[in-house]
Amino acid sequence: MSNDQAPLLQSALALRRPLWLGEIALYENHVSISGWRWSGSVWHPLPFQNIRRVEKWPATHRGTNLVIRPAGARDYYCRVEEGVFFWVKEFRDDARTDLALQY
Repeated sequence: MSNDQAPLLQSALALRRPLWLGEIALYENHVSISGWRWSGSVWHPLPFQNIRRVEKWPATHRGTNLVIRPAGARDYYCRVEEGVFFWVKEFRDDARTDLALQY
């Protein structure tokens, strides 16, 4: 799996754990989370077939607003910095993902 193609959607991202210059990007068959940690660059591809659930949480100031729950891996507690509702629309329209909205 590579990111040779242009993303369909991308946004700045913060995680609960430190991630500098974080970014979330949507591709045809996967979502990728990338950025930098003390140990160096990170890139986590999440194929759609491995994403068991996505949750949109009510946003508090600088808090988690999107949770990605992959099967067999740790959950990603994300703060999508811009356009979180574009992400909600993409996940809602994609039959491969289960989207839950929390108010």
